[in-house]
Amino acid sequence: MRVHQQKAYILLNRPYSETSWIVEIFSREFGRLALMAKGARRLKSKQKGVLIPFQPTLLSWTGKGEIPTLTSAEIDISEFDLGSQEIRGDGLVCGFYCNELLVNLLHRHDPHAQLYDNYHSTIMQLASPANASNLTVLLRGFERQVMKETGYEIDFLYEADGKTALLDDAHYCFQPGQGFVRLAGQQYNSVLGAIIKSLASDAIFALSSEQQSQGKRLMRDILGQSMGRKQIISRALFYPKPRSS
Repeated sequence: MRVHQQKAYILLNRPYSETSWIVEIFSREFGRLALMAKGARRLKSKQKGVLIPFQPTLLSWTGKGEIPTLTSAEIDISEFDLGSQEIRGDGLVCGFYCNELLVNLLHRHDPHAQLYDNYHSTIMQLASPANASNLTVLLRGFERQVMKETGYEIDFLYEADGKTALLDDAHYCFQPGQGFVRLAGQQYNSVLGAIIKSLASDAIFALSSEQQSQGKRLMRDILGQSMGRKQIISRALFYPKPRSS
């Protein structure tokens, strides 16, 4: 099978040999898949500067096996604005986190066009200095979309019975396969209903820093249950090790 000029993002590169990469990509029409990029690691390879994360590309490949062969790669200039910025700083760390979610939760060869569009929008916003203080909202929104597209969608407005609305001042715990269960009072790892409900939209920005952290931990726990033993390595970049005295 030959595929030409597909919109795609590079999620990660893995060395295959001294001269080649196996490239994990997320394409709009074909979903996540791995491609063999022969010769891409050579110093003079034209593909080397194209096959990098957070850069919209047009990719072509051929082959029927589990890992088709990349035949061409170029930057998709139609997706760049004149005022576009390079993703960096905390936005870069957030971008790697988004990539890891896709690698860990998406099945290969399973198209997710809407999620691709959401990912593209998220990356563009992470690159904008105007959103430097808005990263929490962007990540929670992307996490919601990933869960929805991969069959792990959570109802953040109702209890496990699907009928009883969450109360702002009540405490809840999340039960996998069920939903949110109300507790008699505050317990270890319990979360206020107001925090849970904020995760259903972008209302989390109105919460305090501590409440936003609780919401982040809740999303991390829910996603962790979906991923099983798979780990999100980029999270460690948010918590640098203290310097030794």
